[in-house]
Amino acid sequence: MQKNQRARTFIAVPVQPTRGLRKVLEKLNQMGSAVKPIPEDQMHITLKFLGPTELEDIMPVSRALKEMRNRFKCVRLAFKGLGAFPREDRPNVIWAGIKDETLLAEMAEYLEAETEKLGYPRERKGFHAHLTLARIKAKPPEELFQLLADRRDAEWGEATLDTLKFFRSELKPQRAQYHEMQTVRLPPAPKKKNQAKSLDSNESQS
Repeated sequence: MQKNQRARTFIAVPVQPTRGLRKVLEKLNQMGSAVKPIPEDQMHITLKFLGPTELEDIMPVSRALKEMRNRFKCVRLAFKGLGAFPREDRPNVIWAGIKDETLLAEMAEYLEAETEKLGYPRERKGFHAHLTLARIKAKPPEELFQLLADRRDAEWGEATLDTLKFFRSELKPQRAQYHEMQTVRLPPAPKKKNQAKSLDSNESQS
């Protein structure tokens, strides 16, 4: 792959914060200028960060993303836990965890394999599904460490994963700005047998 770099890109799952996540975002927002919560309309789970991406690679990545509609279905995600990177005593990023990241890991592996064909290296640290809630820009208040300790295993509710997006990221002094290049809607998951029987039964009684 040539080094004529064109754009900084990544593929992600957009997330609508649950009620529980909104509450913890409110707490983070009250901790002063050192703690910068992520705006709700920018919240996402990154599946593959490509970094500097050549213009000629945009279409092949886009085709791989479209193919995911034939491989993956919508799913409900349960958010659980609160943590920090790189460590809780020296946080740079505050995140919420995912209770079961199996499907997200499968999506990430598919994207790793497809983009590797284009010359993009695999993630050295492997995939760890998480939802970034805030970034730490200076020494945080003690309230943040107490929140991390108190909410380490907290459950934040569920949200539906039904969309994948291909973003271009533009670095700005305040925060990165994300420009959407492509959106892929995942098909609904097939109904479970017992759920289908229940629906049929209700229809016959109506």
